[in-house]
Amino acid sequence: MVFRLPTALLAGLSAFLFAPAARAAGLESVLAGQANLTIFRDLVKNHTDIFANLPSDVTVVATLKYHILSRTISMPSIVKGDSIWASTALTDEKLTTVEGGQRLILTKQPGGEVVFTSGFATRGTVVVEDLSFDSGLVQVIDSVMRVPESLESTARSAYTDLTAFVGALYAADLMSELAAQKDVTIFAPHNAAFQQLAGALEIMDKEQLRRILRYHIVPGNLTHVWELQNASTLATAADDNGKKQVSITRHTNFVFVNSAEIIQTDILISNGLVHMIDNVLNPDESDAHPDVNLTTAQPPVFTLVGATATGTTVPTPFASDLPCTASCPVVSQPTGTGTAASTEPAGNGRGSSSSSSNAGVAAARCTGLARARLGIGLAVGAIMVRL
Repeated sequence: MVFRLPTALLAGLSAFLFAPAARAAGLESVLAGQANLTIFRDLVKNHTDIFANLPSDVTVVATLKYHILSRTISMPSIVKGDSIWASTALTDEKLTTVEGGQRLILTKQPGGEVVFTSGFATRGTVVVEDLSFDSGLVQVIDSVMRVPESLESTARSAYTDLTAFVGALYAADLMSELAAQKDVTIFAPHNAAFQQLAGALEIMDKEQLRRILRYHIVPGNLTHVWELQNASTLATAADDNGKKQVSITRHTNFVFVNSAEIIQTDILISNGLVHMIDNVLNPDESDAHPDVNLTTAQPPVFTLVGATATGTTVPTPFASDLPCTASCPVVSQPTGTGTAASTEPAGNGRGSSSSSSNAGVAAARCTGLARARLGIGLAVGAIMVRL
C-alpha cells in the first residue's frame, strides 16, 4: 500500500509547532525537497511535552532532522543479530561534525525486532515497519530519538563511568582539542581503570598525561565496533615519533584494543562515538596484546605505585578537574588590601588546592555552567527513510 500524505498540511503543522514565523520557516526549509513529512503531525499534536525541555542548542527542527534517514533501509533487509549505521538529515555543524550527517544505529534482535539507538543510549523499537509513501518508507518506533550531545554531557548524564576520563581531559587541557575533532573514535577507560592507576597518574606532569590521553583518540576515523577487524590497526592522536597506533584483537565475542577489552560499544556523541574500555592504554606498550585464555580481567600496562599497588581502594582521580555545573562551592579570596575578601568560585585545576572537606576527594572546579537536559518521554515516533 502506498500512502500519500498531503503536503498542504505542512503549513498547518508549522503553525501548530512554531508560532513565531521564523521557526515555521525553519521547519519548512527542513522539509523542502521532501514530498511530505506530515507523519510527524500526530506525534507532536498528541505529545507536545516531548519537545518542551530541549537543550538550548537543540531545536525541534534538529530533532526532526535526526528522524530522517538519508538512504533507503528496509527493515526485513537487516540480518538478525546484525547492526548497521544510518546517516540522518542532521548536518548542522553546531550540533554534529559527523560527515554525511549524525548517525543512528539499527540493530535487529535475534527475535526479529529492530531497535534504533541514538544519543544517551535512547532506544526505540520498530512497531510498524516499511510503510510505503510516495517519497520513501516510514518506520514507526515507540520512542523519540535523542540527538547525541558532547562527550562531557553524555558522560555526566548517561555514562557516569566515563567521568574520570573527562576529568583527565580537563586536567590535560585537551577538551577543546577533542571537541574540534571530526569523525572521532574514542577508546575511553572507565572510572575503575583510572582508579587502579591513581598512584601512577598522580606523579605525571601535564605533558605526560596529554600523551597518554591522545593515545585513546582516533581522529577522522569513525569506526563502529562491528567495523573493527581482527589484527587491524588505527592511528591515534599521539604524535611522538610519528603516529602511535592501537591494534585490534577479536576473540569469540570479545573485542580488545591492545590488551584492553571493550566493555561498552558505540556510544554516540556529537562529533563521533566512544567505546568504553576496561584499562588505560599506554603508548609505550603499543605492542600489548590480550591473553585470551585469562578468565579474569587483563592486567594494567602501567606499573602500579602507591596504595593501588597493594590493592587498597583509592578515590577516583581527576574528579576535582570536572567543571562544576550547579551548587558550586565558593571560597573567600583576599582582595589585596588585607581588609576585605571577595567571594569567587572555587577553582581546582591540576596542581591547585581543593576547597572540599571530603577527605581524599577534591571538589569539582566551578565554572558556573548549567546545561539544560533533554527530557523526552515515550511516544510514538516516526523514522522517514528517503528513496
